[in-house]
Amino acid sequence: MKILIDRTKCNVYDPACEAHFSWHFLREEITPVDCTLEVIDDGRPERTFVIKDKDSLEKVLVVDDDNLAEAYDSWILAWEKERQVQG
Repeated sequence: MKILIDRTKCNVYDPACEAHFSWHFLREEITPVDCTLEVIDDGRPERTFVIKDKDSLEKVLVVDDDNLAEAYDSWILAWEKERQVQG
C-alpha cells in the first residue's frame, strides 16, 4: 500500500501527528485524515508513506513487520533511522 501525505499546511504539532499517524495508518483499517492526499492499494504487504513535510523535504518511510512497532511509537524516529541505514 502507498499512502501520500502532505503536512505542509497542517497545524498539528509533531507529538499529536505521531499519535494520529499510528492510529490512522498503522492499524488494520486505514482511516485517512486531513493531510492524506491519496491511498493506493498496490497489493504489497508493506506500507510506503510519501510525506511532504513541513521542512519542505519529501520523506519516504516503508513500514513492514520489522519496523512496525518503531513506526507506531514514532514515525519521525523510524524515518530518521531508515534514512541513516540507507545513507
